[in-house]
Amino acid sequence: MNRSLLLSACVAVSLFACSERPPGAPVVDAGAPLAQARPAEVPDAGAPAPSADTTEAGAPDAGGLAEVPASPDAGSRTCSAAALSAKTSIQMPPLPPLVEGMRRRIIAAAVACDYAALAKLADENGKGLRYSFGDGEGPAAYWRRVEQQGEPVLARMVQVLNLPYAKQGEAYYWPAVHVTNADKDWQAVVGVYPEKQIQAMKQGGTGYLGLRVGISAKGDWQLAAAGD
Repeated sequence: MNRSLLLSACVAVSLFACSERPPGAPVVDAGAPLAQARPAEVPDAGAPAPSADTTEAGAPDAGGLAEVPASPDAGSRTCSAAALSAKTSIQMPPLPPLVEGMRRRIIAAAVACDYAALAKLADENGKGLRYSFGDGEGPAAYWRRVEQQGEPVLARMVQVLNLPYAKQGEAYYWPAVHVTNADKDWQAVVGVYPEKQIQAMKQGGTGYLGLRVGISAKGDWQLAAAGD
């Protein structure tokens, strides 16, 4: 086809765009819709971003504390010592290690209201703990009974073991007033017993008749009794 005939055909057929093209060029249908470029997929902006450290819902919390088994009496928190701290005072002069160790363990068991542990400590380094001047029902049963009757024996045990001590023979005693009868040591027990009761003991000439705790130099718990 010559050039003049080609131009005539282009004018006649106005619906098609015509142009001279080199041989071999692809033919594009002018009536076909233009292809749309597929947009890149964009994450939903409202969706939560995936977390690098995702914990499955309902899975156990790995950071939870494991429950430690306790003796039947431990942790009952129903005795008079339950609100007291298990921290111990610094004793001066320092106690022998066996004595100090027993003192700390008695305090910890009393604060935990663990009668069974206290009874075990009583027999650990020797039998024969004097815990009362009455019947022989056993220390755990006795302390539980008097606590239920309203006598704060376990609280007093913790309190006197945190007061100054005095040595007599081969044993260490709390409070020191049990041995010394000194005014400063009488003053130390104010708060363990009502001041009126303390004054009655002082003026009655009986000496200190409140709870006394005694531990031998070998760590044997020998005394935890009140009265005459």
